[in-house]
Parts: sequence; structure tokens; C-alpha cells
Amino acid sequence: GLDPLRYYLIKEVSFGNDGNISQDRLEDCINSDLANNYGNYCQRVISFNEKNFNLLIPEIDSFSKEDLDLLDRFKINFDSLINNMDNQDLNSYMNFIVESLFSANKYFNDEAPWNKKSDIKRLNTIVYVALEVMRKISIMLYPIIPSSSLKVLKIFGIEEKDIKFNTIKNHTELISNNKINKIDILFKKIDSNND
Repeated sequence: GLDPLRYYLIKEVSFGNDGNISQDRLEDCINSDLANNYGNYCQRVISFNEKNFNLLIPEIDSFSKEDLDLLDRFKINFDSLINNMDNQDLNSYMNFIVESLFSANKYFNDEAPWNKKSDIKRLNTIVYVALEVMRKISIMLYPIIPSSSLKVLKIFGIEEKDIKFNTIKNHTELISNNKINKIDILFKKIDSNND
């Protein structure tokens, strides 16, 4: 369930009394890494989907090595992520998310779905994987930036009560041909001076 996440978040709200992460560092991290990488990634994938799939979740053919390299990192690292939470290791947890976002963006660039329009099965699978990774990362971000991650999860019709952390291990949680909901800009930059 979400209890370890909640406990972890409540404890971390005081920004780690052990001083390994500062409020400024966290704001920088949320601004640059998350707002830019997460926001841009979600926006890109959704707008590509909208142009090519009318906001439907595509059918999967079969996963390639490249797909699994990206998807499996969540399954392979699952136990250590739980461990990070139990030990309130916010840095390792955030680093995993940032690396995953970097990998997801790289995957989308390298697989270049815009060049795959003649290979519809491959095109479908790339877009499915990109959306599925968005779902996984959004669930991981829920304890860190709850309102933004919930906005993204609502794209897939996932409400707060439906969030199950262990589903990040599953690669086919999204249902093909389900409609996704369009959203507005995800992030405004955090500015500590006008709370």
C-alpha cells in the first residue's frame, strides 16, 4: 500500500534533519529536473499521441530489447526503491526518477516514432511504452509532487485512491484503446519568494 510512501513524505517534509538535502537544492531539482524533464516528456508524448492516435492508448505488438531496457529498470530496482523509502533516502529515490526520465526521453528520441509511420506495429508499441513509463514515473513522483503527478495520472483516469506503488513492476497496466484525457501545462516553476 501507500503507507511507507506517506510515512516517508511526512518525515521528509522537514527536509531531512540529517541535512543531506537542502530546501534550495530540492527546489532546483524540482525546477530543472522535474519541471523541464518530466513536464516536457509528458507534453511531448501526449501531443504525439494526440496527433497520431486521437488520444487512444495504442495496441502493443511485442516489446523489443530497447523497450525492455527502459521498462525493466522499474522492476529490477523495485526492492531497492522500497528500501530507499524505508530508510528515507530521498536522494537515491530522486536520482532514480531523474535517471529514468533521462532514459525515457532518450528512448523516445532514439526510437523516433515519427519515422515509424510505415511500421504501425512498432509505432504503436513505442507510444505504448512511452505512456507506460509516464505512468510509472508519475506514481513514483506522487509522494514528492502530489498535485502535479496526480494531474498526469488523471490523463489515464487514475485517481489518488487507485495509486498502487507495486504496479510500477507491471508493463501492461494501461489498457489499449482506452481514451486518455488531455491536460494543460503541468508545471509552473516553483518560486520560493512568493509563497
